[in-house]
Amino acid sequence: MQAQAEGCGAADRSSVPRSGAGAMRGDVLRAGLWLCLTVTGLASAAFAASFSADPAARALLIAGAGAAALALVLLALRQLHRRLGAAMATAGQGDGARSAADIAGLERRVEELSDRIARLNAALDTLSLGFLLYDGDHRLLVINRRYHEIYRLPTGAVTPGMPAQEVLRRSVMAESRSDRSEAEQLAEIDALMGADAVPTQIQHLADGRIVAIEIQPIDGGGFVAIFEEVTERWNAEARIAHMARHDAVTELPNRVLLRERIEGAIIQARRDTGFAVLCLDLDNFKQVNDTLGHAVGDELLRAVAHRLRACLREVDIVARLGGDEFAVIQAAVEAPADAATLAKRILDVVSAPYALTHHSVTIGVSIGIALAPSDGLEPERLMQCADVALYRAKGDGRGVFRFFEAEMDSRLQARRSLELDLRAAFEAEVFDLHYQPIYDLSQERICGFEALLRWTHPTRGRVSPAEFVPLAEEIGLIVPLGEWVLRRACREAARWPEGLKVAVNVSAAQFTSTALIGTVKEALAESGLPARRLELEITESVLLVNGSATVAILHGLRDLGVRIAMDDFGTGYSSLSYLRSFPFDKMKVDQSFTRDLTVEQGSGFIVRAVVSLASSLGMTTTAEGVETPEQLAWLREEGCDEVQGYLFSPPVPASALPALLETWNGRKRRAA
Repeated sequence: MQAQAEGCGAADRSSVPRSGAGAMRGDVLRAGLWLCLTVTGLASAAFAASFSADPAARALLIAGAGAAALALVLLALRQLHRRLGAAMATAGQGDGARSAADIAGLERRVEELSDRIARLNAALDTLSLGFLLYDGDHRLLVINRRYHEIYRLPTGAVTPGMPAQEVLRRSVMAESRSDRSEAEQLAEIDALMGADAVPTQIQHLADGRIVAIEIQPIDGGGFVAIFEEVTERWNAEARIAHMARHDAVTELPNRVLLRERIEGAIIQARRDTGFAVLCLDLDNFKQVNDTLGHAVGDELLRAVAHRLRACLREVDIVARLGGDEFAVIQAAVEAPADAATLAKRILDVVSAPYALTHHSVTIGVSIGIALAPSDGLEPERLMQCADVALYRAKGDGRGVFRFFEAEMDSRLQARRSLELDLRAAFEAEVFDLHYQPIYDLSQERICGFEALLRWTHPTRGRVSPAEFVPLAEEIGLIVPLGEWVLRRACREAARWPEGLKVAVNVSAAQFTSTALIGTVKEALAESGLPARRLELEITESVLLVNGSATVAILHGLRDLGVRIAMDDFGTGYSSLSYLRSFPFDKMKVDQSFTRDLTVEQGSGFIVRAVVSLASSLGMTTTAEGVETPEQLAWLREEGCDEVQGYLFSPPVPASALPALLETWNGRKRRAA
């Protein structure tokens, strides 16, 4: 048994060459196979890492995988070359036939390893990012095809072995249309390669494209650089940032940016000279807007903005506050005379006739001026003082400028007086409700009324809701006032003929707690009005107040059986997102869109889109502000469900509703 085993072992051993050259060849073949498998795995890891959402993780993974793969490949080739030479030397001294066979096997393994390397290169070439790998001496080891594409370099323009400075120089100098000198472009290279350079940098190419560059060091020295063309994303983000701080019509800074600039000027004023804030209001602009249309009005606003820019220095700023209101920050004002000089120049330039595309118009401007630091060093205070001075200028006949003076605070006292009267009116319940009819186009009859709050003061006369409602919101009176409106409207609507609904506006302040649900429930129970006949109208600003809680309250109101309408749809920016989170029953088209329906290049396409969207979502559409038969015909043809406006009736007291119903729904009914 033992002899047999020894014989078998001897036979086995005799079948395997045990010479030094044979052992060497076996080791090389096994090492080559192992390295090929390792390279393939690392190439796969690098390819997968290119899809990582985290730029830092992506760069590190790609860098590590690429560096390790390349190091292993170079080591394998070196070892194979050394051992192949040793094997060939041994072949001249030993068995010629066997050495030739071993050499042929080694050559096949080298070819297989070369194929593996080609696959790694192919994997790197599929990356959507440019990829460069450098060794510890900052010499290029690996480059992929995407890098050439980003910089529009010819194939072979950048090759392994080049220093990093030369690689970047060729890339930057490839911008043939660059207005920068070679020295300036090389300075950019130094910034990219600097020891204190940030990991992620932005490079603006001469043709307008933008490249994001991420540079990360790797273990053992060297670094990896990832290049991504981000032009579209960068421009989109820049547009969004610009829109957030600039007016869409004039491209001037808006209130947000103006406040930032005032805060900066305040910091400077504490250390150096003061500055002036000028509030401007265009005289007779509303007349131009109403008679010639909003398109002409917008063109006029752009022309005014252009003239205002021409009046200012580079250190000064002009902004549009909204409507026909502008503001100017005049820097480095040492005396009131400096601001007066600018104000006179603005009055002369802005008041000159305008030759617009199809019209020639003339307007004026009134200016109020506040000086910092004498009038204050807070943005709100300075704007308030300039606004008070503007009010004085308009009261003095318009077309003039006025500085803020301490006695002008009487206007603030008047506001305080209005606040006291408003509180007293609420306590005495001297408010009233007027109702504007909502007309159903399919049934050709009035289907309900919108309740609108009115206040007639014993000495002030009728006070506009635009004046007292914002004040009520500011002093916290809008919540109890809104509850009063809801209870009164439900009580009066309960006496209307069956089938008529009542629409009540709900402010954002009423959505601050779930108490609104209980208030609505109590109003319905007290009045006996069926929930299906109550329609609550909310604006988009409501949805911006604690979004998730607001949606929960809306669902609670829906569970009571009332209908929910989105008022002034399209005037904000959150509508579409909230249409997915809450199914409204109705969308109301704001009267600003209805007004321009029949105007060339007007808002017809917006209204058409709103009606189509509401129809596809199973919602009713109501258009506000219908004043002409042409507007009504357009809305009817586009499939709008309901309309309201002065064409049918202005808001009227509850006592006038029977006659109104007789006219539109009774025997006196006439075609609209």
